[in-house]
Amino acid sequence: MKVTIDLPDRFGDIDETYAREALVATLYSNGKLSGREAREVLGMSRREFEDMLPRYGFSILVDNEANVQTELDT
Repeated sequence: MKVTIDLPDRFGDIDETYAREALVATLYSNGKLSGREAREVLGMSRREFEDMLPRYGFSILVDNEANVQTELDT
């Protein structure tokens, strides 16, 4: 899926990497993506992903049942 967002010019300093990471971090935090899915989307290792999350105000600990089971299955 491809998502396009038009932002006002005053947000011109937001680059694609920042927007992608922020969206994926939010989806992960809300339980819409598992850690593995989020890492695949971003092309990151587990360590890189865990280091990235706090930059966007999120914890590596997302404790919904689906995420826990997905992580246990990997």
